[in-house]
Amino acid sequence: MPGRPKDLIRCPSSGVHVLAGLINRFSTIRWKLTGAFMAVSLLLALTMIGIFVGTVLYFLNAPIIPRALGISAKDVAHAVSAELANPEGSPGQLIEVLRRFEAASTNAPPTSADGPRIEITSRSEPRADELLIALLDTQGRVITSTRPLNYPAGLSISAVEPRPAGELVQRALDGITRTAELSAWTQPDHQPIAVAPVFDRGGEVTGVIYLRLINFPAVGILFASLTPFLVTFILPWLIVSAGLGMLYSWLVGRGFARRIVRLTEASIDLADGDLSRRIEDPSADEIGQLGRQFNQMADQLSASLRSLRLLADKNAQLAEQAAQLAAVEERNRLARELHDSVSQELFSLTMLAAAARRSLESRPDLAAARLTEIEESARRALEETRSLIFALRPAALDGRGLAPALRDLVDALRERQGLAVDLRITGERRLPLEHEQAIFRIVQEALANVARHSGVRAASVSLCYHDDGVALEVRDEGRGFDTRADRNPGAIGLWSMAERAEALGGSLTLESAPGAGTRVAVEIPVSEAVSRPI
Repeated sequence: MPGRPKDLIRCPSSGVHVLAGLINRFSTIRWKLTGAFMAVSLLLALTMIGIFVGTVLYFLNAPIIPRALGISAKDVAHAVSAELANPEGSPGQLIEVLRRFEAASTNAPPTSADGPRIEITSRSEPRADELLIALLDTQGRVITSTRPLNYPAGLSISAVEPRPAGELVQRALDGITRTAELSAWTQPDHQPIAVAPVFDRGGEVTGVIYLRLINFPAVGILFASLTPFLVTFILPWLIVSAGLGMLYSWLVGRGFARRIVRLTEASIDLADGDLSRRIEDPSADEIGQLGRQFNQMADQLSASLRSLRLLADKNAQLAEQAAQLAAVEERNRLARELHDSVSQELFSLTMLAAAARRSLESRPDLAAARLTEIEESARRALEETRSLIFALRPAALDGRGLAPALRDLVDALRERQGLAVDLRITGERRLPLEHEQAIFRIVQEALANVARHSGVRAASVSLCYHDDGVALEVRDEGRGFDTRADRNPGAIGLWSMAERAEALGGSLTLESAPGAGTRVAVEIPVSEAVSRPI
C-alpha cells in the first residue's frame, strides 16, 4: 500500500505499539492539566444549568404564586363585600363585579353601568381565559362564576375541584383570613388556588371567593418547552466552554510540562553522577522552589564529593605513612634485637677467637677451651638469627589457619631455643585473616618475651574460640616484673601486642609481679557471621 510506513506493514502488532504510544503521550502532565481544565469548565457550565433548572423547579413549587393569587382573592372578596353592602345590589350584579375583576386582571379597568367606577387592584396578572373566579355560599356551593357553563349555580365546588380546594373553602368559612393558610397548589394538576372569605357589615362570613389558575404550565410541559432552549443555547455553550478550557489548559500546561521535564532530566543526570547540571527557573511558584532546592542539593553533593575525595587522599597518605612508620618501627625493633642478641654473640666470638689465637702456642688446652666457647657462642648466634628470620616470615599462616601456624611456632621454639610450650586450643575454627595474623603475632611476641626475660624455659598457651570471639592466654612461671614501674622506651613488645588487640576492637590484660611469673590475656571479638568452622 503506498504511503504506509514499512514497519507497520511488517509488524502485525504495530497497532498495539501505536496505541501504547498514544496512551503514554496523553498520560503526560500537559494532557492531564488539559483534561482537568476541561472537566472544571464543563462542571461549571453544568452547575449553572443545574442552578437554572433548580430555580425553575423552586419557582414552580414555591408558595409565592398561590399567595399572590390569595391576595387577588382578598381583593375580589372586598369588592364583592362592597357590592353586597350596596342596598341596590343584586346577585346579577355580582357577575358584573367578577367580570370587572377579569377586566382589571387584563389591565382594562371597567366602569359600572349602574353606578360609579369600582377600583379593583390585583397583584397578579393572569389572562382572563386562564383564571377561574367563583362566588360560593356558606355551604360551599357556587352562586356565580366566570364560567357559568362549567360551574352552574348550586354546584358544590369541592366535588369538581382538585384537592385541597374543599379544605381551603372550609377554612375561609371558618373565618380564617391569613393568606398562607388560604392558598396552595392543587394535586395532582399542580395549579395555584386561593380562597378568601366574604364578610357582611356585621363581620359574619356570608360567602367565599374561589380562584384558580387553570392553564398554569406543569413541570413536564415546562421542561419539554425548555428542550429547544437547551439544544440551541446550552449545548453550544458547553462546547465553547470546553474548547476555551482546553485551549487555556494547553497553553498553561505546556509551560508546566517543560519545567517539569527539565527537572526530570536534571535528576537523571544527577543520578548518573553529573553534578554540574543546574536548573534555571526564577519563578516563585512551587516548581521554581523545587528547582532552587535541586540546585542547592547538587551544590551540597558536589561539596561533599570534593570533601570525600580530599578525605580519601588524606587517608591514602595516612595509610602510606602508617605503613612507612610500621616498616621503620619493625626495622628499629630488628636492629635492637640484632644488637641485643646476635651482635653481642658476634662480639663474644671476636673476643674468644683473639684469646684462643694468643694462647694457641703457649697453652693449647686453654685454646681448645676457647674454641669450645666459640662454637657454643656461634650456635647461639645462629639460633638467634633463625629466630629473627622466623619472626620476619609473613607467610607463617600459609592459608592453613591459625591453629596449625601456632603448632609450627611451638615446635620451632622447642627445636631452636629449647622452650617447652604447652599449647591448648578449644573450639577451633577459621577466623578472618587479619584476626589470625594479629593473634599469631601476639603469641609470637609473648613467647619471645618468655624466652628472653622470664628466666625459665617453659610456658603455656591457651586459645579458646567462643561465640563472640576468641580468648588468648600466655603464661609463664618466671621471674616476673613490676607492671607499675617505668618501662624501657625501647621495649616495644608489650605496646605492639596491645595495639594489635585494640586495632580489632579487643583488649589486652597484663598481670605480673616480681617472682610470680607473667600472664598475658587477650580478648578479641569476632562476629559469628564472618567466622566459619573448619
